[in-house]
Amino acid sequence: MRNKILYPVYLLGLVGLVSFFSGSISAESNSFSLSAFVLKYVRLGSTENGASKLELSPRDRKEGSDLFLDFEEKEAADLNDKAGGYRILSSSYLPDSAKAHSGKRSAGFVGKRSGIRVSGKTKGILTSPDVKEEFYISFFLLPGNLDKEAILLSKDLYTRGKKFGWDLRIKDEIPILEFRNFFQKADKTHLSLKLAGNSRLSRSDWNHFVIHFRPSNREIILYINGKETDRASISSKEPIIRIGFHPEDSTPFKIGESFYGWLDDFLVSKGSPDPETLSTQYDGQKYDPSSFTADAKFGTAISPVYKTKFSNSLPEAVLLKANVPKSSVLELYFRSSPKIFSKTEEYPAWRSIDLRKIEEEFKEDDPYRETEEESSPKGKSSSYRIPLDKVWGNKLSYFKYYQVKVKFKTDSGSKSSPELEALTFSYRETVPPVRPAGLKIVNFDDYDPEAQGPRVCLSWTQNPERNVQQKGGYVIHYGVGPNRMVGILKGTSKELEKGKMPVLSTKGKTKHPMSEYLDPILGDDSTCPKRNDMSGPKLCQCIDNRLISLNAEKPEENDDEDESPKSKKKKKKPRKDPYDKKLLFFQKGLTYYFKVAAYNAVYDPENGPDQLSPLSDPVEVYFLSE
Repeated sequence: MRNKILYPVYLLGLVGLVSFFSGSISAESNSFSLSAFVLKYVRLGSTENGASKLELSPRDRKEGSDLFLDFEEKEAADLNDKAGGYRILSSSYLPDSAKAHSGKRSAGFVGKRSGIRVSGKTKGILTSPDVKEEFYISFFLLPGNLDKEAILLSKDLYTRGKKFGWDLRIKDEIPILEFRNFFQKADKTHLSLKLAGNSRLSRSDWNHFVIHFRPSNREIILYINGKETDRASISSKEPIIRIGFHPEDSTPFKIGESFYGWLDDFLVSKGSPDPETLSTQYDGQKYDPSSFTADAKFGTAISPVYKTKFSNSLPEAVLLKANVPKSSVLELYFRSSPKIFSKTEEYPAWRSIDLRKIEEEFKEDDPYRETEEESSPKGKSSSYRIPLDKVWGNKLSYFKYYQVKVKFKTDSGSKSSPELEALTFSYRETVPPVRPAGLKIVNFDDYDPEAQGPRVCLSWTQNPERNVQQKGGYVIHYGVGPNRMVGILKGTSKELEKGKMPVLSTKGKTKHPMSEYLDPILGDDSTCPKRNDMSGPKLCQCIDNRLISLNAEKPEENDDEDESPKSKKKKKKPRKDPYDKKLLFFQKGLTYYFKVAAYNAVYDPENGPDQLSPLSDPVEVYFLSE
């Protein structure tokens, strides 16, 4: 994937490199699309300006719950119980994305004009007239402009001159929880309980409420912001036979019908609560005292496997825009290979880009800032350009395919998540050579005594790329038509080291084709006509049947011969010419066409076959038939 550059200013310094390599190196980058990542315990969110960001997914509060309202619906009328146990009779509130405690939205209440009604005609524990199981209610509250007394939660029935049920009121910013005739005695009389907070609610921060029902202990406990604020119970001496709402009470459970403020993550669940865990958005580090072990939960985002346009690219830098709150962790990993791999493969191995050691000199001005006068607000994202040659100690390797992995870990209090807003990878791409120019025939013989056959000399203009001139070379294609090439010449003769012989055909031994012992074609053939006869400085290579035979490789043989008795009776086939690769030799009476291609220093038939230029325009020569 080749996207536009996210931070163009970072790549200006590469202009010098491009000119140095005479056009053989190209500065490229990929601005990763965060929506394309495969996410685990991570979600795709939005920044204040609407851009995408990755962050840890909040705790799944609805898991195992009896009722759960997260207020993520775009319209209040669409509100539903995510746990599926209760029916929402009506809901009227303002979905607010600006003040969400977790997720994208919260419910904003504006007094008697708003509120939520949950059906009381269910078997759910929240509205039960006979509570036997332990359960709790958990929710987050941000007060607005409170009246002298506001009712946040309520379900009650007025009958026979008595009020049955319970409600949570906020009076003078102090929460009061009152249970009226909620405990029935054996003589059919009832008892009540009242609990209250010990301090005013915070108006600037979200307040976490937990109401814990313990029917076996006849006890109610109130927690606010992770601390127990009050506890009330009925004496064990009292003959209590039932705990719950009035048996004839079918009124709905009401939320926020006389309240100004915001509510989020309303949860009802069986069992005993852990207020400290419930108050945090994320799963943090855990310690098991029984086994003396600890573990941490990570969120992971893995990109697709991308590829560069050309092979033999080199990594240059990672451009990162992220917000990493104190004590939280953002880990970044990168892997690459010249060969294709799938995103789920174990190899190639991941290499870390240690963000803990990011130096201040890597920090960049925020490219999203509209003016230089604007400063980045505290707690917002910072931008970094991380040169990979520094963090990896100059141990860079060529690649074509690459992938990125990001891991997220919450802070020590499990309240803050790292946020990744942008990630760009820049690299230097090796561009193939340009098409060779100026190819022409400078000399030919219908019969050359030394070559014992036809001979032709080609000349062409030297390619401008330095990595072709220094460690590259040329390949000559020839054939019987301008678009019908039948042979390839990759090298010229080379003197072998003393005592070293090519292994052409030996059973049980490694076979080495003759072309492995050839020099590359550089266009410096000494048998060519003098340079002044070629109208200026040109490259030149002469071709005859001897050179064609040197480039021909031995055909494949079947080394695993059938050892059966029948096969021993077969006549041995005569050996073919070990130099014969069925290449077309020069013959009289035929017209031959030639083209030249250039390759650079990183050309490799397996991992870099594209580092070969397009073929030049063809030239032709005809050898007399007699």
